[in-house]
Amino acid sequence: MPILVSVTQAREARKVVLHVKVRGRARASSAPLKAFVQTLVTHVLDLDRDLREFHRVCGTYEPLSWARRAHAGRIMRCPDVFTDVVVSICGTNTTWTQAVRSVWRLCTIAPRPLESSPPCFPTAPEILAAGAAHLVDTARVGYRHRAILEMCSMVVERRLDLSTVLDPAADGPSLRELFRSLPGIGPITARYLATVHGRADELAVDSLVLRYIGDKYHRGRKPTARAVQRRYERFGDQRALAYWFEFLGDVDPVTWRGW
Repeated sequence: MPILVSVTQAREARKVVLHVKVRGRARASSAPLKAFVQTLVTHVLDLDRDLREFHRVCGTYEPLSWARRAHAGRIMRCPDVFTDVVVSICGTNTTWTQAVRSVWRLCTIAPRPLESSPPCFPTAPEILAAGAAHLVDTARVGYRHRAILEMCSMVVERRLDLSTVLDPAADGPSLRELFRSLPGIGPITARYLATVHGRADELAVDSLVLRYIGDKYHRGRKPTARAVQRRYERFGDQRALAYWFEFLGDVDPVTWRGW
C-alpha cells in the first residue's frame, strides 16, 4: 500500500534538521518502516550526493558563487528509477506544461495513501492494466504510449533491472548506455537521467539550454550544442551541475522566468 511522506526543514542548534511525517493505511512495524522512509527520503532529496568537488568548482566561477553559499547542488528525484524514466518519456518532445499534465493524468489510475492526499505515480503493472486507451485518451501522452508500455512490460517480465542505476560503482558512460537502451529514451534524456542519478560528467543540451546560453552569452543568437559543451568543459565531472545551477541562479525554477 502507498504511504504519504511529508518533509519539513528547520534549523536547530546551527544545524539543518529534516522532520519527516508518515501517513497511510498500511500497518508496518516501526523499525522497517523507519528504515524504508529514511532510504526513500535520502534518495528523493539526493542527500547522498558528495558536493565537495562541486562546491570547489563554484568557488572558481562567479555565477555559481550563490550555490556554494547556499550549499546547493542536489537534484530532487522520483522515489524510484522506473518513475524517473517514465516521467522523462512523458516530457520528451513536448512542452513543460503538457508534460506535467500528462504525468498528473497518468497518476489517476494509482491508489491514494489517504482520501485527501495527492495521487501516487502508478506501478508498471497498474500502467499495463490501464492500457493504451488510458495513456492516449486520458494521460494524452500520444505516440509515447508505446515506449511506456514496452518499459512496463520489461519491468513486469523481469527483462529489465533498474537497480544497477543505484550502484555507486556505475560510471557516467555505463549509466548513459543503460538509459539509452530503454524504449523512448534518446541521448539527451539519457544524459539528463544520468545527471539526476549522480553522474554529471556530460551536459544534456536541449532547446532550453540553447535558448538560455544564446540569450545570456550570444546576444540572442542560438549557439551550437558543441559550443555549449565547450563552455562547460572546464568543470569536468561537474559540468552538468555547473550549467544547471548557473541556470537556476538566473531563473525562477517555478515560473522559469528571469533571464
